[in-house]
Amino acid sequence: MRGHMEERTEEMERPGRAWLEISLDDLRENYRTLQGKMPRGCRCMAVVKADAYGHGAVRTAQALEREGCGHFAVAALEEGIALRAAGIAGEILILGYTMPRDAFLLKRYNLLQTVVDEAHGKELSAAGCFLRVHLAVDTGMHRLGISCGEAEAAERIFRMPGLKVEGLYSHLSAADGSGREDRIFTEKQIGDFLELKRKLAEKGFFPECHLQSSYGLLFYPVDGMAYARIGIALYGCASNSPEEKLGVRLKPVLSLRCRIACIRTVEAGSFVSYGRAWQAEKKTTLAVIAIGYADGLPRNLENGYALVKGKKAPIVGRICMDQTILDITGIDAKEGDIATLIGRDGEEEIEAVTLAQRAGSITNELLSRLGKRLTRIYLG
Repeated sequence: MRGHMEERTEEMERPGRAWLEISLDDLRENYRTLQGKMPRGCRCMAVVKADAYGHGAVRTAQALEREGCGHFAVAALEEGIALRAAGIAGEILILGYTMPRDAFLLKRYNLLQTVVDEAHGKELSAAGCFLRVHLAVDTGMHRLGISCGEAEAAERIFRMPGLKVEGLYSHLSAADGSGREDRIFTEKQIGDFLELKRKLAEKGFFPECHLQSSYGLLFYPVDGMAYARIGIALYGCASNSPEEKLGVRLKPVLSLRCRIACIRTVEAGSFVSYGRAWQAEKKTTLAVIAIGYADGLPRNLENGYALVKGKKAPIVGRICMDQTILDITGIDAKEGDIATLIGRDGEEEIEAVTLAQRAGSITNELLSRLGKRLTRIYLG
């Protein structure tokens, strides 16, 4: 009885609606594990863009900095400024575009800026600030960067006044693919990048290079890189499916939980939620849980479920903005009990990648869309 009461007290002391539990101990362990996979001389550049994939950029960066991480990557100027305002002292690289008119902010907050093409480099150079930058290289993704075949353009950017080009990088766009064509494409990207690196070295330019993200590090080790930009693996997740084998033991850092708001019983033939999209085939016990698509739960989640009292409870009807409905027939639950959408409950576990796959998405998108109104509880 005493053990049951202690468990119940702990449960009731958790937040009242919906929340994230984030294990900083598991985050730090993942960092150590991944740092151990780095080739000699390569360091982890922790990717904390999109609020650290929903984990909270400030608390994530603080925990990693205490662990020894000295390099971070964000997507936007505002994200970099927020980290500096929170006291993060390590290097911060902005992977996305920053308008040249904001160059003074890059200087003020000592942020590294990506040069997205030669025109951007010229505009940053003309801004009148001495900026530290990394040059993006397009090796086949056709997103940001100068073409890998434009060694002359790269050399011109290196020589631009007012810019100190400290880094050179590209992105392996198919490193998470398992097919033969994906491997051929990725190996060509690597070869093209290394060739540009060689040509620049012949001209006397020796920037710090980085090419790999999580899947690149784990599946395509490359010597001579200064950093690997680690995002989703740092948070203990695969991107695409539960069947992916990353070849390294990582721990999921985040759990998503909420409260049961009310319980009701409906008769056979009853329609549930918007649009009469689901109809009970028999007498059914329903639990309305206090979370919806405004919290980041995908509205198109098909065949999804939550864990209630360690048992699977299917989602029924359309997910609403603020509520979701579960079939808890046969589960002894009551109002105020906890439902788990990502994480472990008893012997059962729902991985973030499983939830994402059932919504036709990837883990990266799912986690980065988790809403601001979710309370975040940091453990460890």
